[in-house]
Amino acid sequence: MTPTLYLVLVLLALGAYLFWLTREQLAAMQTRKKGFAYGKAVMAAVEKHFVELKDKSVLLVEDKGYQVVDDSKWKAELDKFITMIVRPKVEGFIKTPADEAAFHKFATTMLLQLLEGDVFPRQFPVEEYAASAIPPAGEAEKLLLPARWLFSMVFVAVAVYTAIHQGWLAALLMLVAGLVINPLTHQKAVQKAPWYDRYNLGLWAILGTVLLANISYFQHAQAVYNESQALLAEQQKQRTIEQQRIAEQRRVNAEQKRLAAEAQAANEFAAKRLEVLDSLSRAIQEERFTDAKAIMDKYSAVSDSDLVALKGEYGLKKEAFEAKEAAAKAERDRQENYTTRIRDYAIDEYTPAQYPKLTTKYRSRLTEIEKFRRTAAERVIDSGKCDYVENVQLSDESSLRSLKFFIDCANENRIYLTEVELKSGAEVHTQTENAWDEGEAIVACQTMTKRNATIPSSVDFHSFTGTSATTAKTSGNVQVLLNFDAKNVFGAEIGYTSRCIFEPHKQGSIEIFLRE
Repeated sequence: MTPTLYLVLVLLALGAYLFWLTREQLAAMQTRKKGFAYGKAVMAAVEKHFVELKDKSVLLVEDKGYQVVDDSKWKAELDKFITMIVRPKVEGFIKTPADEAAFHKFATTMLLQLLEGDVFPRQFPVEEYAASAIPPAGEAEKLLLPARWLFSMVFVAVAVYTAIHQGWLAALLMLVAGLVINPLTHQKAVQKAPWYDRYNLGLWAILGTVLLANISYFQHAQAVYNESQALLAEQQKQRTIEQQRIAEQRRVNAEQKRLAAEAQAANEFAAKRLEVLDSLSRAIQEERFTDAKAIMDKYSAVSDSDLVALKGEYGLKKEAFEAKEAAAKAERDRQENYTTRIRDYAIDEYTPAQYPKLTTKYRSRLTEIEKFRRTAAERVIDSGKCDYVENVQLSDESSLRSLKFFIDCANENRIYLTEVELKSGAEVHTQTENAWDEGEAIVACQTMTKRNATIPSSVDFHSFTGTSATTAKTSGNVQVLLNFDAKNVFGAEIGYTSRCIFEPHKQGSIEIFLRE
């Protein structure tokens, strides 16, 4: 909401309240105005016809005797005088039957009061008489009390809102309005200054004037703000135009320099063509790509078939060089990774002093075995299944014709790789991945248990509480424990426990013993 609209709405609300507040005073002012007009008309008419009226007030009143007076003719004459002489002078103030009755009563009373003396009272206080002749309307003040409380609270709330969103000047005005409207403040003001109630309308007129001045102030402030914003926008526009002009000038200058440099390079190439081509060719062959790039950039705008061919050769040569460098870097990174993740003690050399039996058995293949151990360590690192290689050894399952190695890792994984797998690059699997499925191991253990029982048909496994299977992380061995009951040769039922061990890629072994 703009300040102007906000203040206009407040002014409308204030005007509505002022109408409610002062309607009694406005009505009283209008009534006093009518009374003063009536009084002047009666005063003028009686002054002109005073003698005649005085005579008729005596002649038209008949004494019947016995203290009975008939003044009906005099009253009729008064009505005739008021209707014919006085009423035409105040015709504009009489619009309703109520106005007619009030005028007739007022005129009759005042006329009789003027005729009381023998001489026309020229100093008769017409204005005071007219004011005293109007009865006060006291009911309106009773209706004003709740309205005063309501509008007082509304204006105080508006003052708080105005102080936050508009400014202290309007807030101060609304606060003063709220205090003036408040019934307690109004009552005390009337008690302290009786003139306050009389000039209440004037005070509100002053407040309205101040409010209008406040509206003008906000309009002026808004206009100044809009003008400053427009000026800033225009300045920004001019700055943008100037920046664009400078940028365009720089672009033109750069283009001119580029064209001049290309023309100079073309002339220089034409003069030293063979020398330039020879320098570029030698730089490419010697893999001095920075020098070659500088020559090509210098003569980039020159059209020459030999120069184009050398540019193509440069691209191929550089691409091959970069591929070789990338491969070398990758190999260096890989070797660095191996050095970091293969422990120093993981591949201790097999010497006759430490491994006499092994070196004797595999004397003809010791060199190959050491190479295979290194290869195995690198393979498991590349697989991502081994964080750090702790140990690489020749397995007891090896033979002179078929070597087999096992690798232990810091993350407790163990991996077996054969000579054939190392040569073929087969996928690496840990012992845990190669392990038996625990469900299949339980079934196989039950089968072996029945096969080894004296009376297989009497075997009764404790499937829910006496069956378990666990897999060792490093070796991948699955151990199954089965509690069961079976009959011996004498027919007695005895409790037993079977323990089966299943190594990866091997048949299981079983051991049966009495259950405690």
